[in-house]
Amino acid sequence: MAPAENQGSETATEPAGTKARLVDAAIRTLTTKGFAGTSAREIAATGGLNQALVFYHYGSVQNLLLAALDLVSARRLASYGPRFERAKSVGELAGLASEIYQEDLENGYVTVLAEMVAGGVSDRELGAAVVERIEPWIEMVASKLSQLTAGTVLEALIPARETAFAIVALYLGMDLLSQLDGGHARAEALLDVGIRNAPLADLLLLQREGGER
Repeated sequence: MAPAENQGSETATEPAGTKARLVDAAIRTLTTKGFAGTSAREIAATGGLNQALVFYHYGSVQNLLLAALDLVSARRLASYGPRFERAKSVGELAGLASEIYQEDLENGYVTVLAEMVAGGVSDRELGAAVVERIEPWIEMVASKLSQLTAGTVLEALIPARETAFAIVALYLGMDLLSQLDGGHARAEALLDVGIRNAPLADLLLLQREGGER
């Protein structure tokens, strides 16, 4: 009998029926139990489902967790992407970063990603799959950096691709350390520093090549 994942109607990003319950349960289990504690049994218990359904619909726990990560990433891109694209200054981006961090905390989104990154450290195949899913975020940040620094004195000093990688890595690292520390005060303080210093960065961006403003 063919797996039910090919039956019924659903979009590429939003699963339906039992699959939706499994993905939701996987997300909730990752945020409460961490990657190490997220097994088929725990996911099934969280969702009130038979654990055999994990393998029937997804083939493995890893495939289900990647489906959960895909859904979280799609939801975040849909919510944050347009706002990120509209931002025209470092100040706007700094404020948006703080808003996104708070939303991610409330929804558990960045925790899901951080836990998957942690799991990928000891599993090369999973790690490669997670890195592939982080790439669109790096590209989005790199594109915005290129847009902001084009023709300015900072264009040569801030390589967009490498800086975007550092920003995404910092964001993930903040959440991981916050979980270990048992609070988010330090991460929020760092985001506040970014907001306070954003006007200075915007002034530097007004300096065009050749001394023009």
